[in-house]
Amino acid sequence: MSLHFEALTAHLWAAKCRGYAMNTGILHDAAHAALIDPALLPDEVDDIAAFCEKQQLEVETVVITHHHWDHVLGVPRFPGARVVTHQAYAAQTVLDLEYTRRAVQRFYEAEGVASSAPFAPPMPDQTVDRIIGLMVGDMRVQLFHTPGHARDHVSIYDAESAFLWAGDLLSDLEIPFVSDRLDAFERTLDMFAAMQIDLLIPGHGNVTCDPAEIRSRIGEDRRYLSELRERIEAVVLAGGSVQAATAACTGMVFRYPAQNHEPHLMNVEQVFLECGGSAPSSAPLGWSREL
Repeated sequence: MSLHFEALTAHLWAAKCRGYAMNTGILHDAAHAALIDPALLPDEVDDIAAFCEKQQLEVETVVITHHHWDHVLGVPRFPGARVVTHQAYAAQTVLDLEYTRRAVQRFYEAEGVASSAPFAPPMPDQTVDRIIGLMVGDMRVQLFHTPGHARDHVSIYDAESAFLWAGDLLSDLEIPFVSDRLDAFERTLDMFAAMQIDLLIPGHGNVTCDPAEIRSRIGEDRRYLSELRERIEAVVLAGGSVQAATAACTGMVFRYPAQNHEPHLMNVEQVFLECGGSAPSSAPLGWSREL
């Protein structure tokens, strides 16, 4: 078994996948289980199923935090489970379908995984609008809308243990990837700043229960986005181009600048457009460059 599951609370196990420092989770109570973003490679997804079987857990629910390809790969392994997503998930999945299939194919080829048919993303059985309570046995957690990185992004919060499964937010390895909207991302981080969070699990990166580290991640991400907005709004107000916006943001300080250089450039372009900058017709800008 390549995945090593760690008990983070009395009702939550998590394991880190081999790729992308990605975390995958299991909520459980008695014999009931809900998976969070089951991932990543087929043998790792098999490990999740084997671990649940060993623990005598019935996988009843799969929560997908958002539609991005690395978060949906393992869902078809659990055909009897109810799939829960945000209500915008289906539309976003259709919109990005061809990119998702190309990304999955590239990933499988790089990892030597045989795949004969195009990947078919799972569709939800239940959706979240703003917030819902999810029952796992007698345990109740909250699923709530946390857009900014993706329009359909949800996070999971347990009031009893104050854990936050943040999805693709609050990573210690990545800067905020503003692949939805800056204003939505800022509101999400404002909400996190007002919450009691004693345990933080990002979709990619390291789990922490250090209060100073949790505050630092929220604070750093808020400062980064605020500075990004301030610099780019000044360029747009002056009638500047996207090249001028890129130049204005060149000196910004953020975590792991070499690894996050390209995401930062895409953030600059995305925010430039959101702030009213004029887009050239020759090539896509921002995170649409990935599609």
